[in-house]
Amino acid sequence: MLKSNSKLTTNHPILLIEDDHHYAKLVEIYLLEAELLNCTITHCPSLQLGMDELMAKPGHYAVVLLDLSLPDSQGFSTLYNLLTHFPKLNVIVMTGQSDKRLGVEAVKAGAQDFLVKGKFDEDQLAKALRYSIERNNILLRLEETQGLAHIGHWECSPSEHIFNASDEVYRIFGRPFKHPLTCEDILKEGSPFHLFMELQEEAEQGEKIQKDCWIKREDEEERFVSLTCTGTKTEEGHYIFYGIIQDITERKQAEELRKARDLAEQTARVREQFIASISHEMRTPMNAISGMSHLLMKTGLSGEQEEFIVSIQKSSEVLLGIINDILDASAIQNEQLKFTNHYFHLRELFYQLINLMKHKASEKKLGLELNIAPNVPDHFCGDSVRLNQILYNLVGNAIKFTDKGKVVIEVRLIDNTEEMARLKVLIKDTGIGIKEDTIDDIFKPFSRVLHPGRIYEGTGLGLPITQSLVEQQGGVIGVESKFGEGSIFYFEISYKKELPNNKDFLTNALPITSFDEPFSILLVEDHKMNQLVAKKTLEKQWPKVYVHIADDGEAAIQFLLQHPPVDIILMDIQMPRRDGFSTTQYIREKMDAPQSKIPILAMTAHANVTAHEQYRTAHFDNFVLKPFDPDELFKKIQYHLQR
Repeated sequence: MLKSNSKLTTNHPILLIEDDHHYAKLVEIYLLEAELLNCTITHCPSLQLGMDELMAKPGHYAVVLLDLSLPDSQGFSTLYNLLTHFPKLNVIVMTGQSDKRLGVEAVKAGAQDFLVKGKFDEDQLAKALRYSIERNNILLRLEETQGLAHIGHWECSPSEHIFNASDEVYRIFGRPFKHPLTCEDILKEGSPFHLFMELQEEAEQGEKIQKDCWIKREDEEERFVSLTCTGTKTEEGHYIFYGIIQDITERKQAEELRKARDLAEQTARVREQFIASISHEMRTPMNAISGMSHLLMKTGLSGEQEEFIVSIQKSSEVLLGIINDILDASAIQNEQLKFTNHYFHLRELFYQLINLMKHKASEKKLGLELNIAPNVPDHFCGDSVRLNQILYNLVGNAIKFTDKGKVVIEVRLIDNTEEMARLKVLIKDTGIGIKEDTIDDIFKPFSRVLHPGRIYEGTGLGLPITQSLVEQQGGVIGVESKFGEGSIFYFEISYKKELPNNKDFLTNALPITSFDEPFSILLVEDHKMNQLVAKKTLEKQWPKVYVHIADDGEAAIQFLLQHPPVDIILMDIQMPRRDGFSTTQYIREKMDAPQSKIPILAMTAHANVTAHEQYRTAHFDNFVLKPFDPDELFKKIQYHLQR
């Protein structure tokens, strides 16, 4: 092995693989005389020694000058062996005069250039080396750019049985560089590379073909690629094809993800609109059923008639509970469950719960007890509506699954600071209990308790909803149970300790009173039955009330323009011609006082209006959710009238 320096400054290491020492010396002399090229030459007399040198110094040599006739390798196989092991190598082959055609074939097979021995001088050698190095540098930069962009290119001449592809094509198809692609690869049906043949057949008429498709790599991984192929003719008449392939899998996956996200968002919007619409359509007649049964209970009824009305009320409560469960389950699924903080009296809330539940317990001859520890504060700030919902679900379940004995509610103070208090509430029953192998499933949606010979009503959504209500307020919930002996459901939750000073607390705390002076209410409602229910309910509570009725928002505006101001307005939301939102906005912004200052309460069957507090931004003073609780309606009207 011989080394020599053409100049002191080394720029381009060159490996010369040549068995003729005299010819190797001549090449060195040529390079010494070529002043435009700085290089360092390393000479190896055989292919194996040259390959050993390349293996020892990977990526070191700028050019390999390769004689095709060596002691250990002859002809075209010399280049093939070298490029098989070093596919990215920059090679200039040297052939004898009689083997000139081998040089042409060598270039087609991947060599950068060829020189015919005895036919080149120092300038031609230097020029070939310089062009080869510059071309190789450009190709390397192109390969780097293609690698960053995941773009590869190929060219194919079927008539000459030539196929060349860039490094990125190999990477895209997962093909090792040491296994060069050949025409046989693209001709073989079932091969991942047969795709190139299909494109070329389509591009035979000189048209540019573009296609996006999934491919399966040799390692079975699937990738999504974009391909273009163009066919052109040479002067000799040969269908040469040039193509570009780009791996756009990540872009495709991002598009699929965006489409899936958009579809999910659209589905969620449609589902929310559908559920809100169903809620409204079900709550509206429910309001009439509930209101009429409430009015009937205040008339002189026989024992049998009263029993019928009680059955109607119970069925209404069950149906309303199902509607609420569906709405809450949808809100939880769409991450739209809302909580509002207001002041409430804890003991009053539990007393009201007991009053509501004692009738259900007495029907089954069950005891219902409430034990609140003396150190539990009275006033808190939090979402009392959600707390009441949690308690209603848990106590209702305890009564439903208990046939004898009692249900006990315990409230304990487990942590107490100056600002916050953490409560633990336990609901104990002596009911059927829960089997150990099913206790982990009870908080799953649509889970039902199976008991021999008994079918228990319900959607199977109550406990999952309760769990979400507790956990989304920073609390924890759990259960302990022994089959056949009873269960203990418990939850912990923290609330602020503050004294009441807002209108929500004051409204709820007001006792319902009668008014000695006459007053007027404008009821804006398009549903005839609900008009009758509201009017009769108000007149039975306050005999001196004057209830005026407008069938829609447009009629309400005309009434207010033509009559003296009323004391309060009860406004339905969904109505023909003009809805409650735009009507209220018109009153607030287009009318003068005192009409523009009249208190307006939204009466709506749309639960989302109250959950999202849309009524506040729409200039309503408060709301009443249909089917309305008469006492709640009376208190809110009374509060605004007394102001």
